[in-house]
Amino acid sequence: MKRDELLTVRIDPELKGKMETLERIKLETKSNIIREALIRYIQHETEIKEVKENLSKKFSTGKISFEQMVQILGYEEARKVAFFVQVAKKSFEEGLK
Repeated sequence: MKRDELLTVRIDPELKGKMETLERIKLETKSNIIREALIRYIQHETEIKEVKENLSKKFSTGKISFEQMVQILGYEEARKVAFFVQVAKKSFEEGLK
């Protein structure tokens, strides 16, 4: 049977205090609270990555505009996606020469 791996994390005293309050309210251990938070964070980031990939595909095929992408992702993220799509297209075109 595989054992869970021990991970050490540094947190500031204010966050620790809030976590200890939550620990008392929920009757959960700090370890369980942190594990659940980490699971949710990873799920969220994975979903965001999938959204960005789908938007990139739609943007690169002309199915959505840059402005629509900005509305969904915000300007900075949309700009990054547009940059990478442009670089990929240029690289593909260069490869065809």
